Amino acid sequence: MAGRDWLDAVLDLGPEWKVTRVEPTRKPKELRVELQRTGGSPLRCPHCGEACPGYDTRRREWRNLDAWGYKTFLVCNVPRVQCPEHGVVTIQVPWAEGSSRYTALYEAEVIGWLKEASVKAVAGRMRLSWNAVDGIMQRAVARGLARRKTEAVRRLSVDETSFRRRHQYVTVVSNPETGNVLHVAPGRGKDVLMAFYEGLGEKYRAAVESVSMDMWAPYI
Repeated sequence: MAGRDWLDAVLDLGPEWKVTRVEPTRKPKELRVELQRTGGSPLRCPHCGEACPGYDTRRREWRNLDAWGYKTFLVCNVPRVQCPEHGVVTIQVPWAEGSSRYTALYEAEVIGWLKEASVKAVAGRMRLSWNAVDGIMQRAVARGLARRKTEAVRRLSVDETSFRRRHQYVTVVSNPETGNVLHVAPGRGKDVLMAFYEGLGEKYRAAVESVSMDMWAPYI
């Protein structure tokens, strides 16, 4: 691939977006990747999906996975539209969710590490605050809950992770077949897990065939 086409492909931008500039800096060691919408399909409201007239643009940036040792950001002037129902809103970009300041690739990396380590450890590894990691975790839970409304889950994986010097715990329930996080709740123990299970509803409880747990004794 010539020019920046290879970077378009790596970022999976789709046909309506392209990389226009890549600017590295040594101090701080950062890589800023400028993106631009090239047109094509109509601009749409992110809430109702209706085609709407453009209103203006807002400059936004998203933290992406580090590249070649550089802390990497995607930067773009994102169009806003005038929706008759929802007013002036920013369109949805393909590389990030809603108002998140992190790309989907970056959030997936954080969630992957949360399955292996504490929130504090992940925050240190990814160079984020505890609150930033928690926000990414909560968005993953919201996505999992939305998927759960339309898809029955056959298998569940239950794990716990600690933070703040192991004095506080969260219970994480995920779908091991897809890796999707379905539920995150503070605390650990049988009561925490049963609250999730009872909240599934009869239809989804009936679909569960197995549960794997890497937990402490009170879950059993």
